[in-house]
Amino acid sequence: MVPACAPTFPREEIPGAVKTICKKEYGMDVEATVLGSTIGIYYPMQGLLDAGLGISKEAWDNISNLLLIASRVVLSTDASINFYCVITQDPRLPELQVVIIKYVEDVKRGMVRNISREESFKRTLFSININPQAQKERAIEKVFDKLEVTDETRQNVLDEFFRSPPTKISDVGYWKGRFFLKDITMEEFLASQISNRIKIDFRSNEGLAKLFDYKTSESLYMSDGSTRSFLVKFKIADQKTGTPGESMPEKKIEEIIRVANEVLYGYKFRDFDYLILEDQLNNARLIVTGRNVYDFDKNHMPIEDIVQAPAGYFQ
Repeated sequence: MVPACAPTFPREEIPGAVKTICKKEYGMDVEATVLGSTIGIYYPMQGLLDAGLGISKEAWDNISNLLLIASRVVLSTDASINFYCVITQDPRLPELQVVIIKYVEDVKRGMVRNISREESFKRTLFSININPQAQKERAIEKVFDKLEVTDETRQNVLDEFFRSPPTKISDVGYWKGRFFLKDITMEEFLASQISNRIKIDFRSNEGLAKLFDYKTSESLYMSDGSTRSFLVKFKIADQKTGTPGESMPEKKIEEIIRVANEVLYGYKFRDFDYLILEDQLNNARLIVTGRNVYDFDKNHMPIEDIVQAPAGYFQ
């Protein structure tokens, strides 16, 4: 009998393994941590952004190396790791951060060509944002300054009331030597992916960009114990350049449902009862059953037949 092989990286050794490999192979001094089923990796990177505030070529190379090492480690451990999160900032402007989150099963499927490179890219959460924790602390620091609070008291108050773990994926980051990481769930990952794909579609699809002015979107997963829903809040204005007689609201809602279907059907995720859409520009709430969302690409039913909407919304 051939003895079973021990995992290359036991759970307790994951942070150290990531740090050692990054240093040995690429000369990178990183920080790493594990929270539940999520790995966090932080790397400060000078020259992160180019003159146009896009990610520089050198930075992309470094980010690719970090993602590669993260995937190698999670695929060589006995620990139950579902997600890994790479965070990087330019030390000269630490308030601005790049956050990339990947689902381990997507990495495995991409390696065996079970999903395309394009689909793998779509399944990666990528954001450039202002560090949420930095925003929070800078705001309270101004109050401290006005009240002339001592440094010791400042730190005690910040630690006690303002440095709690994030409750949303969008609040993940790294600030002043510590991770603000959460143990990511599948439901919130899918919710974030829905809003991420909505943004990509409405901004990069030439036909949609002519018809609509995308402003913001945010998706959440909600459960009260008996009802489970994905909530999508969005601000997407009509450009009013569509074909005469064409319903702009209908086309907009159809695209959002199509994106939700693409994500949820793609992951074979059926554990939800409703998709709730909040059109914040028109102060309207629309509801679609989970079944109609999941089967949307198969049934080809008219939007008005599957969406519960306020009277006159589609006119």
